[in-house]
Amino acid sequence: MSFREKSAWITLVTVLVCFGAYFVELFGGLASSHHHFGGLQSVHLLLLAVLALVVLQVTLTAIAAWTTPKAGRGLADERERLIQLRAQSLGFHVLMVLAVGLFAPAFFGHRGIEMANFALLAVVISALTVAIAQIVMFRRGS
Repeated sequence: MSFREKSAWITLVTVLVCFGAYFVELFGGLASSHHHFGGLQSVHLLLLAVLALVVLQVTLTAIAAWTTPKAGRGLADERERLIQLRAQSLGFHVLMVLAVGLFAPAFFGHRGIEMANFALLAVVISALTVAIAQIVMFRRGS
């Protein structure tokens, strides 16, 4: 497995774990027992999720770099650049659709921190889309 494919797997797993926990806690109502979707608890939970994501990404990427042969860590070839561009294009389109979809929660009376959490969810889904697309394309060889 190339270093770039390992990086895509690392992104997929760490984003799922960190922000999966954040959104399960947030939307499950556990963090927002006093305020729907918000309050200081959700901000602390968000900071914890971001900090955990950074620590996990840095640690796992360092391990992946250390365990990947030097030949697999070289400059990206044309195929790898094409995979990256196609995956990012797909992620961009997903993000645009979800950004337009942010009008729906606004119609149901969600405001402020709630809308910020919906926007964050759109960004997370977009990042997951990019990682999954990269993994699929690396596996298919395209």
